[in-house]
Formats: sequence, structure tokens, C-alpha cells
Amino acid sequence: MEQDEDKTTAETNSTGTDPKKRRITEAVNVPSSSATTNNSLPAWVAGGSPAHFVSPDELLNMSIAMDNLALVHEIAIDPNFSVSEVPANPIEAAVKENMYRAYWDILSEELKRDPPNYTHAFNLLMEIKQTILTDILSSTHVRLRAEVESVLDENTLRNKMEQNCMDVHEIGKFIVDLLGRLCAPERDTLVEKLRHEEEVVELIKGIFNLMDIMKNDLTNYTISQNRNAVEAYSAQFEYKEFLKYLDKFPDGSMMTKEWLKLAYIDAFPSTSIAKPKGETEEEVSASDEEVVITTSKGYLRLVESESPSPYPETLRIDRMRMCALAEKFLQMNIVTSAVFVTCNFAGKQISESEGFKKSLKDQLIVITNDIEEKNLTTTVESVCEQCVVVVKKTASELSAEIPEEQIKMLRNQVHAIADEHNAIRVLVCKRIEAFVNEMLCSPSEVPRRLLPGLSLIQSELCAFTARLLRICIHNRKTFFELYRNMLKTIKRSLEDSTPS
Repeated sequence: MEQDEDKTTAETNSTGTDPKKRRITEAVNVPSSSATTNNSLPAWVAGGSPAHFVSPDELLNMSIAMDNLALVHEIAIDPNFSVSEVPANPIEAAVKENMYRAYWDILSEELKRDPPNYTHAFNLLMEIKQTILTDILSSTHVRLRAEVESVLDENTLRNKMEQNCMDVHEIGKFIVDLLGRLCAPERDTLVEKLRHEEEVVELIKGIFNLMDIMKNDLTNYTISQNRNAVEAYSAQFEYKEFLKYLDKFPDGSMMTKEWLKLAYIDAFPSTSIAKPKGETEEEVSASDEEVVITTSKGYLRLVESESPSPYPETLRIDRMRMCALAEKFLQMNIVTSAVFVTCNFAGKQISESEGFKKSLKDQLIVITNDIEEKNLTTTVESVCEQCVVVVKKTASELSAEIPEEQIKMLRNQVHAIADEHNAIRVLVCKRIEAFVNEMLCSPSEVPRRLLPGLSLIQSELCAFTARLLRICIHNRKTFFELYRNMLKTIKRSLEDSTPS
């Protein structure tokens, strides 16, 4: 099995593909018999369902729905979400810049003619007017709307254009002053620069740029002011889309059911194997508390490993985020375990010296920032060497001596935490799990007491838990009733399979 993993890693590196994406997205090859002469799958694999035809419109609508779903979901779970002003893709930015440059060159040539050709400028002013009225001014800006309609009146400007007396620069100054009254204070520098711009083409170009920025500002402001509504809409939208998915694929929640079943057995080990006496099939229910406790255990299972199985369909959209959180979970576990082991072997004088634990922890966090399960042994070796370096340096500063035999034992003990069954690592893992599970079960504003040793990673643990809570609370809110119904079925099946 290790050889297979190494082979997959080698293939991933050779293709330049991110291993996490490969691990999540690559398909499983279905082996075919050498006796098979055609390319079709056997009936026992493909099933006996009739052929189903998918139209291009269906695919397009599905793609749009998924894009919308991903965007709304991103806004809902990311409290710092904002619309970017600059294209994230450098190629897209370069293409956009080249297209715009050609566009402005044409405008410049037309205005330099004798007499000037104002056709292009007129069209741009009409576009600016439409953008201001549609995207920037609200219905309450009655006076400003009237002002825009007056100065940028289409018939008036058309007559001036035909008479070759349209003052584009003066109209541009009016637009800049108007936008200056509406934009955010942080845009004042840009507005002031445009007020002193004498080149007509640069002025119009700057106006379009300022309007784009203002539209982004307005969008981000609207999102921040309506975040609760966006979160509620996202939950409804995701649930609705998932039900549509289940209509087309009735078995599309099998992994979710299995994930929930394992979490329930983990959360309620006694009740999951004991059949309640006198309870009929109709009386089987799942309380709100059971749903919360079970899903909390389930969410924890997803961050305890980078490749958890089964992985619920209801969290597919967050898989990359959960994978990243799983890495952080592993990082906190390894770093804390390493510090515990180091302090134990370094002795009281060194481990209690000022800033020793925090300094060591901070250095190990840097070393383990790219930690993954597949390279854990290599990472732990680096962690081990750093622990030895820090211990020796601190001992030298304190004029203390550490026997070489003790250093050797330290190396061995730190190396041992690469094993997931290592006693120190298991202890740290349970403490982290206990804190995170408590927060998942009751995510209130009441401060939670950190278990012994976890104060060392307080900032990392709080950041990790905050990110996990955003995802899990939203997911539980979205699929709460679905999880409840699944739990009823799970409890009933467990009772039926248990001898009375």
C-alpha cells in the first residue's frame, strides 16, 4: 500500500498537479477484462437503467447553479469575504489591459482630428450616465439623478456633438465631482488626482476606473450589511440544490449516511448497541441535542485525517477547506507533542526559562507549515533537529549542561511522535478534540477553559476552531432536518440489528 502511495505521489509531482486536488478529484479507474472487445462497461457495472440524454441547456444551467452556489457559500462562511478590485488571474488582467489600451487609442485619435470626432466620446458618456444611474445611485438620490439627467441629457449632448462644440473635459469634471460626493473617503486621493487631470482620454479612463472601484465598494458594503440574510439564503439555496441532486441521484447521500452512522456510534456507544425496551418503530426519533452531538463528532472525524472516509456529500463544497484544516489539526498535534517531549527531557531549568516554550513553538510552527501525512516522518525529523538546537542554545545561555545521552533520548522521543499511536501524541490529540468538540456542540460566546498544555497553542487553536466553526455551523444549519431524518433511520437500523 505504501508503494501505491509513493507511485501516486511520483505521478503527481511529474504532472505538476497539487496533490490535495489529485487526492480529492481524480477518478477511480474501473478495470476491464482482457476478453472484452468493446469499450462499454458490463451490464453488472453500468446497471440496467435506460439511456438518459442531457441537453446543453441542462449542463449550462447546472454549471451556472454550481457557480452561484459556490459564490453564495463563500460569502456565507467567510466573514472577511470581499469582491476584489483586481483580476486574480494575471493572464486575464493582461488581456483586459491590452484590449482597453486599443480602445483608448482609438478615442485619442478621434479627438485629435480636425474637426474632432465626438462619436466615440458621446457613446462613452452615455455609458457613464447609465452606470451612474443604474449601479451607483439609489432610488433615494432624487436630486442627484435629476442633476445627471440634466447635464448628461442625450439629446442635448447629441446636438452639441453635431455642432462640434461638445466640451468633453468639462463634462468629465462634473462627473468626477459627482462621484467624489458619493465614493468612500479612502477614494479621495484618486478623486483629487482626476480633478487635476487635463488629458481628456486619461480623465475618461480614470472615471471608468473609479466607477468600477465604487461598484466594488458598494457591493462589499451591501454584503457586510446583509451578512445574516446572505447566510440564511445560502443555507436555503444549498439545501434546495442538494434535494434536486437527490431527486436525480437517489443514492447521492450514501456517504453522508455512513459518516453520520459512524459519528453516532462514536458519540453514543452505549445507546447505539442497546435496543430501548418498549419503544416501537414509530417512536424512534432524533432530538436536536442528538443531531448536534452526532454532527460535532462527525465534523471532528473530517479534520483528524487529510483523507477521511467516508466523506459526506453534504460537505463536498468545503472539502478543500476541511483538508486544509486537517493539516492545521495535525500541525498543532505534532508541534504541541514535540514541545511537551522537549520540555520533559530538557529539565525544569531550561523548560521554565523565559520565553523558551513560546519561542520553540513559534519555530516549530514555521517548520511544519507545509505538513502533510505523507511527509510526516521527514517533517518530524526537521522538528527534532530544531528541538535539539533550541535546547542546546538555551542550555548554553543558562550555563547548564545536558548529557549527550539525554540529547539522544530526546531525539528518539521526538522521532516517536511520527507514530499516530504515540502516547504523548494521543494525549494531545484528545485534549484538542475535547476543546473543539465542546465548541462545536455549544458555539456560544461563553469563554471555554483550555485543557492543560493547550495554552501553548492558544492563538493557533482559536484560529483553527473559528474557521472550523464557520463551516460546520453553516453546514449543520443547512442540513439539520436532513441529518435528523438520517439519524432516525440509523437508530432504527441499529435497533433492528441488535438482539432484544
